[in-house]
Amino acid sequence: MRDSTPAGGESQAATAIINRGVEISARDGWTLAATLFEPHPDGDGPVTIIAAGAGIPRRYYGRFASFLADRGRPTVIFDYRDIGGSRSGSLKGSKVRMRDWCTLDVPGVLAWAVRGYPGRPVHWVGHSMGGFATGLAPNNHLIARQLNIATLNGYWRRMAAPERYRVRILMGNLGVPIARALGYLPGFLMGGEDMPGPAFVEWAGWCMTPDFLFGDETLAERANFARYRAPIRFAQIEDDAWGTPAAVEEMARHFRTSTDHSTWRIRLQDSGAAKIGHHGFFRDQFRDTLWPAAVEWLDGGSAS
Repeated sequence: MRDSTPAGGESQAATAIINRGVEISARDGWTLAATLFEPHPDGDGPVTIIAAGAGIPRRYYGRFASFLADRGRPTVIFDYRDIGGSRSGSLKGSKVRMRDWCTLDVPGVLAWAVRGYPGRPVHWVGHSMGGFATGLAPNNHLIARQLNIATLNGYWRRMAAPERYRVRILMGNLGVPIARALGYLPGFLMGGEDMPGPAFVEWAGWCMTPDFLFGDETLAERANFARYRAPIRFAQIEDDAWGTPAAVEEMARHFRTSTDHSTWRIRLQDSGAAKIGHHGFFRDQFRDTLWPAAVEWLDGGSAS
């Protein structure tokens, strides 16, 4: 499936960035819709992959992708299977689980980047689920550097009150019966895209478990976390009700084999904004405050 609509809504002529729809094969051959942002003329900068949070379409990350490409980085954004442009038809009957996004889609995108840009470092920017997904990927050794934004252990008790109680009710009581009855979870309930029923049910089960996905004995790919080696940085946002310090730190400790492991505390006063929350980092308003610090760290700096 191809989607060539420009993501981000910016003038490509003004920024000397070319964006185009591409198709990427997941590890099992499933076709994923993606958008590639390329600097023109191309240089030799790292290729960067932006991985979405659960149920968030790739277009949400278009402006940040353009920002990275404008700094010499070919950058790709993609939709997980049965989300956004990678969805074909009704979700009723979909068998897609959350683990499939991590163990099949993510490895396919990593392999695509290495094939398409041989010899270049591959950098990963993961939002929420998109950050811990690489821990489950069997080829996470292909990553040279990773920046995680609001990536967390999603156990509901680690979230801030009162949000934790809303999550407990939605994921522990209401959401699973709805997802099973309809075959999917309507997007408005979580503030994103419609989600395949099995994906939401699996996610909800993890969120009700203190060890999150690490308590799922059926998930053999947990062993891949111990194979991750690249430098990794976890951005913890001050007013993120989901990604509290406790939730982010609990996920970060599972990347303990990283050669360089750090946390970036993002405070509201540093951003110049009254709120950021779990999703706000990728809004264009942070182009002059938070985004340059992200690029500096990806480039090997020690931005804090």
